[in-house]
Amino acid sequence: MKVQDTIAICPTVVSQKVALAALGAGREWVQERVRGLKENKRLVIQALTETLGPGSVAGGSGAIYLMAKLPKGFENDTQVVEWLSEKHRVCAIPGSACGAPGEIRVCYANLAPAKCEEAARRLKAGLSELREKGPAIFQ
Repeated sequence: MKVQDTIAICPTVVSQKVALAALGAGREWVQERVRGLKENKRLVIQALTETLGPGSVAGGSGAIYLMAKLPKGFENDTQVVEWLSEKHRVCAIPGSACGAPGEIRVCYANLAPAKCEEAARRLKAGLSELREKGPAIFQ
């Protein structure tokens, strides 16, 4: 517990130097990155809602990730994200790791919009295959 307390209130020297360098880069650098986030978010929401349906996506307000409810029969969200990673080369986090079993968490930051577009296409292809083939896909 003491280690956790210290980490939260006393960032390491390297972390402090990184923060200073980020501040030195200025607002222009930040705005450039934020512009890309808006398009990435749109691409990922579109991929998720087109395959999982309206009302299946939550989040994205003040965060850089979305939560998406998986179709019935795919309660094992860990199995789904492993399959998406192996078969469709898309990385997601099981919702159960975030307190939301039966969902996946998809981040839309840290990618250039062109790369995010490709990732959204692969995500959509994977989720479409899940919906078409159903839970038997894992047998």
